[in-house]
Amino acid sequence: MTPPQTLYERIGAAEGIERLVSRYLDILQSDPQCAPLRARYTQGFERYRRRMVEYLSGFFGGPALYIERHGLPALRENHQSIPISAQMRDLWYGCMLKAIGCEVADPALRGELEAAFWQMADSLRNC
Repeated sequence: MTPPQTLYERIGAAEGIERLVSRYLDILQSDPQCAPLRARYTQGFERYRRRMVEYLSGFFGGPALYIERHGLPALRENHQSIPISAQMRDLWYGCMLKAIGCEVADPALRGELEAAFWQMADSLRNC
């Protein structure tokens, strides 16, 4: 019996995550409605792109790149200094939904990714 594939494998491994994160950042940077969210990226988009790719690799069941390079992610703790309202959560999640829609053809995989990203986004809301 073949073991079930991880989300990492199903999304296309490293290349799939790179494409998804790149598409997310393209949408974030081009959508005028996302200006308040863009302003939060004070350390630059390239740094964020690298860290998001590293984090998602392990989060989706692939290599634990973030942990290897930076230690435990402590995602919630790392975002406590950034006010994340329902509006900011929704802007972030909306960009990610668009990216998933562009990059993921399989409806079942899209649904799983949308649910995982919703849980992540909502857990970071802190105001």
